[in-house]
Amino acid sequence: MQELPLKTLSPEETRAFTAQAREALESRNLNLSALAVQAASLPWYEQYKFYIAADEEQTRHLLVKPGDVEMMNWTNEIIYRVNEKAPIRLDRKNVILYSKFFFHYVRGQLGRFIIVEKPDDVAWLDNATPDEMQKVAGRLMPVSYERIARDNRYLLASTVIFKNALFKTNIRVAPDGLMELTDEELLLEDLNVPIDPPPPVEF
Repeated sequence: MQELPLKTLSPEETRAFTAQAREALESRNLNLSALAVQAASLPWYEQYKFYIAADEEQTRHLLVKPGDVEMMNWTNEIIYRVNEKAPIRLDRKNVILYSKFFFHYVRGQLGRFIIVEKPDDVAWLDNATPDEMQKVAGRLMPVSYERIARDNRYLLASTVIFKNALFKTNIRVAPDGLMELTDEELLLEDLNVPIDPPPPVEF
């Protein structure tokens, strides 16, 4: 996810992280002696940070604060649990980044909602035509903050790809981080884009 200011940990920082998250990492059979770790602060949490830990064979994502390690698993369960514990603090400045983070790391069994704001965000198959690329490019929009609705939810507008179709949709974000897509409008379908398989089952 390009918008996150990921920092590669130094060997010393990696050792400190490994010591803190050892039990969770070993439960997933990561090779701790070959671990490369990146980290980023998340502006909606005061203490939890986001980590990407990778060895020669697998990559894992974690939300960690001193005394608590949560291994992410492509479901919304972990994010919602951390939101409650943290607690999450959303505002107009960070709600768009939170939405992008959420949809990047939550992938449902029926498909993945991919936020697309500019032509480079779209992954095309080799048989995609210049005409359909141009049609998609002309309909893309940056995620925009619209307002706070009467139910106190943030209302964002965006374009997303789901399976092989492009939609315009509203993203509604509750103060506790609960996400909802509403008012979907089909813009284009039968696009020559890859359809992501269901995420791997991670326990």
